Amino acid sequence: MPRGPRFAGKTVIVTGSSSGMGKEMALNFASEGAAVVVHGQRDERLREVKEALKDLGIPDKKYLVVKGPIQEAETQDKLVNETLKKFGQIDVLINNAGVSHLTGSDPNSVESMDYVYNVNFRSVYTLTDKILPHLIKTKGNVVNISSVGSQRVSERVLPYTALKAALDHLTRGLALVNAQYDVRINTVSPGGIHTEFLTRHGMTQEAGRQAEEYYADRVIPLRRYGHPKELANMVLFLASDEASYITGANMIVDGGVLAGVPSKTWEPKIQQRAVK
Repeated sequence: MPRGPRFAGKTVIVTGSSSGMGKEMALNFASEGAAVVVHGQRDERLREVKEALKDLGIPDKKYLVVKGPIQEAETQDKLVNETLKKFGQIDVLINNAGVSHLTGSDPNSVESMDYVYNVNFRSVYTLTDKILPHLIKTKGNVVNISSVGSQRVSERVLPYTALKAALDHLTRGLALVNAQYDVRINTVSPGGIHTEFLTRHGMTQEAGRQAEEYYADRVIPLRRYGHPKELANMVLFLASDEASYITGANMIVDGGVLAGVPSKTWEPKIQQRAVK
């Protein structure tokens, strides 16, 4: 049976949506009828998202762009107040903004830990707290973007993986607390999703491609990186009425990474080298 746009009449905030996975989510929500609030920090990337929305035929009245560091109270207040001023309601919050470490610092340093904590964890807590009263009115929902790293310790980015684990736990707790208001709160944990992350952190296009091939060959059972659209599909499902009986859940979108570790049955090339 044909259905209309799943998010017609809904307002969706997507933090960290000026590039990568967040951008894909924002564009998909807009394509499915939502009024979308795009958030980021760089003017050039925000302009690119606006152009992409226009290319989809989305009129100015159906989207809002908010700029600023997500960990700052001023940015969070701007997100809430400007959204309500333009659209009058908030139905869905996607907490996607995140960092792996403080640029120019040892990823495991105290300085980096403080930065990652404020962006990846504290901002989720404080922004969700500001928006929950509005979600209670609309019986809306929250989707937090975590990582498969929350379930795998990495010596290279200890604060990142530890705080993603904390985010998973926070999500379950908030889901329990807010179930009485019919507000659902879930997590999606991506792994091996193709974005501009590697090239943004100093790698050339070719080096980034080789790094992805190496990781896909040795770590991802499906032997390829996922497309941001494949992650967005899961996020939109959880945010929709189709997931009305799902709360406190963590949906894994990783090509089988967590299922396969530490099995080597899906590493044929490594096995072939071992035989030789």
